[in-house]
Amino acid sequence: MSAETGVSRPPARARLTLLVYATAAAVLAADQVSKLLAMELLRPVGSVPVVGRYISLSWATNTGGAFGLLPSATPVLAGIAAGVVIVLVVLAHRLAGGRLIAVAVACLLGGALGNLIDRLRLGYVVDFIDLHFWPIF
Repeated sequence: MSAETGVSRPPARARLTLLVYATAAAVLAADQVSKLLAMELLRPVGSVPVVGRYISLSWATNTGGAFGLLPSATPVLAGIAAGVVIVLVVLAHRLAGGRLIAVAVACLLGGALGNLIDRLRLGYVVDFIDLHFWPIF
């Protein structure tokens, strides 16, 4: 119980676990909203320059893994993403050793959930950040 407020605080590990889940939810929400906007605004035009010729927002889909590897493996990759999500949810309280690690775990969890939702809902992952020297992500 805090002497100043008279309210008891959850233990540090519980606060870190809560940080993981709250941050993962925020990352997932940002992921899905940005992808919906990309579908609505970028799909019709293809690409929009943001920083000259260096960064664009470009419509792309990916049925494969990173860098387009395994382009026909959507079901397998969805299964892998589901496994990653389950492991992160189950082990979040153990993995979150400090705030920085908790936020890193949350970003992984939110991103994995976003890609899993894309694969289950659309059959592909929506990508739109184009650095012109790297595959669109």
